[in-house]
Amino acid sequence: MYNNLEHPDITAALRTGYPANHKEPKPPFCPICGRECETVYRMGRYGEIVGCDNCIVECDAWDAPECAAEDE
Repeated sequence: MYNNLEHPDITAALRTGYPANHKEPKPPFCPICGRECETVYRMGRYGEIVGCDNCIVECDAWDAPECAAEDE
């Protein structure tokens, strides 16, 4: 008798890398641009998603005119 005490999903995942239904999980997508992404960026108190690694461009704050301090 075969005494495997692990759940079938765990056994399948150890053997194939995927759960027992053998379907590869769908990749995450950005709710802003709709493209597949690896990282999403949140801001604010409630963590609203503002974009992803595809639709947000990083720039130096010293070079952005919107970030310049106003003279007194």
